[in-house]
Amino acid sequence: MKFLALGLAFALATPAQTLSLGVSAGVPISPHSQNYGQGCISATQGPCGSNDFYARPYAVGPVAGIGIRWGVSIQAGALYERFHIDQTRGLTVGRGSGSVDFGHQYSVGANAWLFPLLLRYTRGRGRISPFVNAGATLRHLGVFTGNGTQLDFYLQPHPATFQISTGRDLDAAVTAGTGLKWRAAIFDIAPEVRFLHWTSSYYQPAQNQAMLIVAITFPLQR
Repeated sequence: MKFLALGLAFALATPAQTLSLGVSAGVPISPHSQNYGQGCISATQGPCGSNDFYARPYAVGPVAGIGIRWGVSIQAGALYERFHIDQTRGLTVGRGSGSVDFGHQYSVGANAWLFPLLLRYTRGRGRISPFVNAGATLRHLGVFTGNGTQLDFYLQPHPATFQISTGRDLDAAVTAGTGLKWRAAIFDIAPEVRFLHWTSSYYQPAQNQAMLIVAITFPLQR
């Protein structure tokens, strides 16, 4: 984080040389799901199903970069992701609240946005140039909503709507990556392997993640 703060201070003190705008997309290259085993609504009548927490295998969104000097640039963007929870659970009693859940089965989903802010160093100005970057990624995860089945006091199933709030607005990940920037006509294509270590495991399918990110940007000369 100190490395990123120094880079931002340097960027503010140095006139920007170039601005680039474009789009980026990514896919996971490490496990991005959790399976907590099978559960059943009722030991006598079912139904039974899996308990999973996972993210869809894609992320996409806009990206922007500000070139400074000596191959250093600031990269920022937004990546959209979609998270899902499938849960089947039997009788549970809430701790300290006296609430009772007689059993349920549901599938819910939530939208998430990742906001990477990275300091990048690109070596050389050739048609193909390697780069490394480091910084932080913030994640905003929305409310999970969906449908399923709920058992009543008499253990009879009824259709139900479910909503789960994560209870927090932002999570942060220490982020680093390496890749190649390739100039193709008037565009830059930059495939990158990016590593994220989330500082919290709260509503994270995997605390350590690796993604393949490809950015296509159009440099605008100032």
